[in-house]
Amino acid sequence: MKNCIIVGNPNVGKTSFFIALIQYLGINQCEITVEDIYGHINTKKISMHSAKKYLVSIDPFKTKDICKIQLDFPVYKGYEQLTLIDTAGITDGINKIEKIRKSMAHTLRELSQAKIILHMFDTEYVFRKKESGISEIDYQINEFGSQQGCYCILANKIDKLQSEKGLKIIRNTFKENYIIPVSTINMTGFKEVKAFVSRNL
Repeated sequence: MKNCIIVGNPNVGKTSFFIALIQYLGINQCEITVEDIYGHINTKKISMHSAKKYLVSIDPFKTKDICKIQLDFPVYKGYEQLTLIDTAGITDGINKIEKIRKSMAHTLRELSQAKIILHMFDTEYVFRKKESGISEIDYQINEFGSQQGCYCILANKIDKLQSEKGLKIIRNTFKENYIIPVSTINMTGFKEVKAFVSRNL
């Protein structure tokens, strides 16, 4: 079974996208496995409405645990098993908070084992910060993912006012990579993400 991981900086929209993609596949209730930084694993059935309420926040580092769901992912006329993984945000440098440091290390371990990598950016944030809105860890993820082959960039929050300008910066920076503009608000790009994952299963 292949793993598909969603990675990126804090607050780029990874968890919202994780939940929205599951819903896009027609799943309204599922079994999610949550693994914390100490290796404790808890599996529970949860509705997507409840998942959105309890997992999504505007605060950075809301997601500190690894969340996984096993899916029968549509491929051509059949299905392939896939584990979709939501992760903690990762940043440059060494965070002062031990739990956040451990959660980022946990994310990097999962990334090293993933077969399909969805690398997410916040287009509006990139526009506001210009090139400095793309962190050093983003470049490192891009280099690693590009070597793996099954890698694409998700340019998120494309529904926002200045998102197209942020998208242009991302495209100019990562000219060799496949980039999908996405929005969990109006579901832009979900068809393309589904097709990308299907091609790599």
